[in-house]
Amino acid sequence: MNKLIFLLILFSTVTSSCRKEDDTIKTPDPTGLYESQVYLKTDIQILEVPFTTRPNFRKLQYTSEKTKQSEISQPNLTAKMDIYLPPNASSIKKQPLLVMIHGGGYSSGDKGAWQNEAYTYSRSGYICASLNYRLTQNGGNQEPQLRLYAVQCALEDIQNAIRFLKKNANTYFIDTTRIVVFGGSAGGGLSLTNAVEYDAAVGTNDHPGFSSKTNGSISTGATLINDDPASQQGTLHYDSFDSPVLLFHAKENDSSTGATWTANVIPTQQAINNSGNTCTTVAQPNMTHTVVLELDGDYWQYIKPFLWDNLKIDQL
Repeated sequence: MNKLIFLLILFSTVTSSCRKEDDTIKTPDPTGLYESQVYLKTDIQILEVPFTTRPNFRKLQYTSEKTKQSEISQPNLTAKMDIYLPPNASSIKKQPLLVMIHGGGYSSGDKGAWQNEAYTYSRSGYICASLNYRLTQNGGNQEPQLRLYAVQCALEDIQNAIRFLKKNANTYFIDTTRIVVFGGSAGGGLSLTNAVEYDAAVGTNDHPGFSSKTNGSISTGATLINDDPASQQGTLHYDSFDSPVLLFHAKENDSSTGATWTANVIPTQQAINNSGNTCTTVAQPNMTHTVVLELDGDYWQYIKPFLWDNLKIDQL
């Protein structure tokens, strides 16, 4: 599918070679894999991998708040991801992939924001990839068209990251039939948008023949229906074959965006469910924005069945 959208705005090389298989790979208790942390942090190999290069629009962009000062004056930007490889991932036993997208209003943040969650999942046998993407000064809020472009750039990078991981699945031992995207705040918005508008016709597909469609989207602190001044309602296309969604949000009021359960969450859920796709909502405490979605954390009781169902964990 190649959907053309004029985005609504949402609230909210390789630096090290891949681990070689050897005799040190551990065999954890199979009853604990994918649901408990059977490995140590030191068992996890982290690779920082560049995945896309793009022009720096008006020299207003950068790929991380950590590198803003050095990047904002550069003509081109290269976004990187951190890949967390657990010991059970190998060429003969590929593993599920969890893609993680940080927030920051499209103007701040860094892939390191998901390090805690990435460790909890990779220590349980999942491969994790935490992404940087192009950020824009002030989130592009200087003007509506720049705001729109800022979000389109972020979406282009996120979708190309997923395609990159699929294309390089043999290198990183990824089971491409088992991928779920996590996101918080702006990252939650990107996760939701990719769920219903994967392969959107924004920018360039770095890897023709590879889709950004995944098996599910998990979001906290974002909706698809909101009152952002730059939003353009009715431009998303909801279909039965989109990726299922698990949507965490404050009930009633989001402390950061002002979105509400009644006006924003329920309409988002209805739009997805009415298409024949599925959206499950989970209420966060009132006046929160995002919550921690770590394995075996406060919301694991909702995340686990979503992963089990959509990644078919029981068949591994």
